[in-house]
Amino acid sequence: MVIIAATSQLVYLNSLSNHFAYDDEFTIVNNYFIKTWTNLPSLFSRAYFKYSGELSYRPVVTLSYFIDYALWQLNPLGFHLTNSILHTFNAVFLFFLSMQLFNGRVIAFLAAILFACHPVLSEAVNAVSYREDLLGTAFIIVAFFLYLSASKKELPFSRSYFCSVVCYLFGLFSKEITITLPFLIFIYDILLAKKRNHIYRLLCNYSGYICITILYLAIRFVILHNPAESHVSYPGDSVLVNYMTMTKVLASYMKLLFFPFSLCADYVMPHSYSFLDMSFVLSFLLLSSVIIIVMRMYSCSKTAFFSFLWFIISLLPVLNIVPIENIMAERYLYLPALGFCMLAGNLSGYDKSSGFFGKSLRSPYRMDHGHADNQRAGIKEYRGKVGGHVSHYDSSSFVNIVAGKERAFLRNTVAVAMVTLVGIIFSITVVRRNYIWIDQTVLWTNTAKISPDSFKSHNNLGNLFRDAGRFDEAIVELKHALQLYDKYIDAHNNLGVTYRKKGMINEALSEYQRALQLNPHYPYAHNNLGVLYAKSGFLDLAIGEFTKAITDKPDYFDAHNNLGATYIKKGLYEKAADECLEAIKYNNRYKDAYYNLAAAYFNSKQFDKALDASKRVLFMDPNHHDAHEIINLIRKQKGHAEKQ
Repeated sequence: MVIIAATSQLVYLNSLSNHFAYDDEFTIVNNYFIKTWTNLPSLFSRAYFKYSGELSYRPVVTLSYFIDYALWQLNPLGFHLTNSILHTFNAVFLFFLSMQLFNGRVIAFLAAILFACHPVLSEAVNAVSYREDLLGTAFIIVAFFLYLSASKKELPFSRSYFCSVVCYLFGLFSKEITITLPFLIFIYDILLAKKRNHIYRLLCNYSGYICITILYLAIRFVILHNPAESHVSYPGDSVLVNYMTMTKVLASYMKLLFFPFSLCADYVMPHSYSFLDMSFVLSFLLLSSVIIIVMRMYSCSKTAFFSFLWFIISLLPVLNIVPIENIMAERYLYLPALGFCMLAGNLSGYDKSSGFFGKSLRSPYRMDHGHADNQRAGIKEYRGKVGGHVSHYDSSSFVNIVAGKERAFLRNTVAVAMVTLVGIIFSITVVRRNYIWIDQTVLWTNTAKISPDSFKSHNNLGNLFRDAGRFDEAIVELKHALQLYDKYIDAHNNLGVTYRKKGMINEALSEYQRALQLNPHYPYAHNNLGVLYAKSGFLDLAIGEFTKAITDKPDYFDAHNNLGATYIKKGLYEKAADECLEAIKYNNRYKDAYYNLAAAYFNSKQFDKALDASKRVLFMDPNHHDAHEIINLIRKQKGHAEKQ
């Protein structure tokens, strides 16, 4: 257990110095929702989807972000540490679960150590915003372990069973894949526990999970359903295209588990429109071969067969049976990888009876009271009186036993050596992969190199180039992203921002309008269009766009601040102050909002409030020239008033 924990922590040690990456910017950095405990009640209402940055209802994950932010603020080390600890917990508990399932300490150890250092799991550990996979898996492992404990006691509704059901509930509200747990338990009972004839007890065992599943489905799809999920469709809007494409995805997942190299943060799987597509044909043949092997495996090893079924069943929710936004991602393999690692442990070639780990050879001597049976069997013997008994020694049997033990010992040596070698290679790969996740620039540069057709990587590179002032390079990347996917709303919006910063107003206007054609409720395009109108002097149009942005995203503090600044230009100082206060409510470190608040108070002759707001600006930026100017003007006004 110590070796497993140490290995897991060691291979992810260098990830602790990484910055926020991928979707962490939206989920953590710019997410006001997790930054104050007063928002906690919104975890249990429809407001969750507007504020949390999540597409699906996962309040347990969001709660973990609340806790991390309270402890670490925006220090990424703390968030990465939590992910690393969760992964280590999962590896260690996989060891205990495998011990319960297979009653083999070495098999359990091999499965857990492989899970701890498997490179394909590095995305889920490195990306803070994908913590749902870590938490969902943790709750499934613990729930299954507790179910096994309760099942052995054969007491309906025991404490262990109750705790298992509670873990299942928390798992469901961490990630939807947890819904596979009852199916995994049922398969275990049929294959390994062989509980076929105890209907009443089985109903008792499953009733808790069934009730929780019904409750979850009601909350998830009726009470707190997010309408945005309904907009996701099948590839090519065709069930047949989806089947052919997902066949290739499944084959790719199997390849990644066996050969986890050339990993990528954004996979692009070309859609297949014909059964004669060679990539589909090869994938189909691979999967057919695997099915044949697995069917033969059923008669040889039920434990290995169960491990494979774990992999398949836990993968089903992300095989696009119900359409999902991303059809392929490494993080989707986090829970299925448990099954793969348990399968690898079972098929490692280790022989529990060989004595490799210290068991002594059984004695080749036999004690008997007579020799009639031995004579009938034609066995030669040497007889001698030992304590009133006849001692027999079978030399040929001794040779056969020793030879068998030596062969088993050799097999075990080879198996352990191979697992050790694979573990070292995988560990080195994980450490190197962690460096790719060090920041956004390294991550998306690598992703664009590994997956040139990834429009997301080119869009994100465009943003990074724009923020660095390299506008021409940004435009090239963003245009390339749109060549790959013309309906990519984010790229249209980001290209508009880049055009505006370069002074290409008409081009910027065209891109914002295109983004809003694709999604009329896209708040970022409304806000940016408002900025464009405000800078061009069309204040009423700007106010309309900022208002639309806030309607679509109430916690959009940039839009609140921009609306406040526009009200100041129109002389509506009271409304301006209200909007700036809203912006500060959602981001209490927002320097520009404090400055605009100071300007609104100053222009409405509320000098004390203006002075206080200006001091807040200087606390964050002592060299803020405009805040110093407001303070000087306030002092002059007060001095003039005293003279009068």
